[in-house]
Amino acid sequence: MVKWFRSYGLMCKWTFLSSRPWLSLNLAVQLGISVAFIYGMGYFYGDIATATAKYLTTGSPTIVLLTVGLVVVPQVVASMRSEGTFDYIWSLPVPRMAHIAADATNTFGSMVPGILLSIILGKFHFGFDLNISWLVLPAVLLTAATATFVGYTIAFAVPKPMMVNIITQLMIFFVMMFSPVMYPSVNLPQWLQSVHTVLPIQYMADLMRGTLTDLPANIGQSFLVVGAWFVGTFILTYFMVRRRN
Repeated sequence: MVKWFRSYGLMCKWTFLSSRPWLSLNLAVQLGISVAFIYGMGYFYGDIATATAKYLTTGSPTIVLLTVGLVVVPQVVASMRSEGTFDYIWSLPVPRMAHIAADATNTFGSMVPGILLSIILGKFHFGFDLNISWLVLPAVLLTAATATFVGYTIAFAVPKPMMVNIITQLMIFFVMMFSPVMYPSVNLPQWLQSVHTVLPIQYMADLMRGTLTDLPANIGQSFLVVGAWFVGTFILTYFMVRRRN
């Protein structure tokens, strides 16, 4: 175990230094998304009610987490696979999951400024008081980890990198337009509401809503569902990483 954590620390440093250009670009993109969703989405509405403002403010950091986890992570992994970078990484004398954990840590670090910016902008732009719970930190960590490992599962399970790019673009389109992240689930048709009772997206949004505002959200159920998705995708990633040459 000591060797694993030492490998994890070294891989965190190695991943950060080798990915600085990408992490800087990713940071800029997340900040842009935060500003766009707080100010840009407001143009879709006339007079924004307080409840709508809370949905937009808590939905924006959720979108940031999902964008990185479901789009950026699998596309970067797919690119590294096509370039043969993983052949070199897997040849290093460190556990493969130590590299995955280090990569996920650095990826999450690049999300944090965008998450904080969207919450702060939303509070002051729309002028409402936050109702922050101590559960917000585990909620953010669990959402980020789950989205990231869903992305890893896609990246390692899909055989061709080009297919990964197409799938991730379709997924983020579905998340932004047809998922109850920026609006309540009752706005969707019944069949689509039923779909979201299985997927983790709605529950991720509920974690943010329930820990940052007084909007109704079943926090316990959301932690259970998102946690189950995390465990499932982590296990899938673990076995795919171990068997991949």
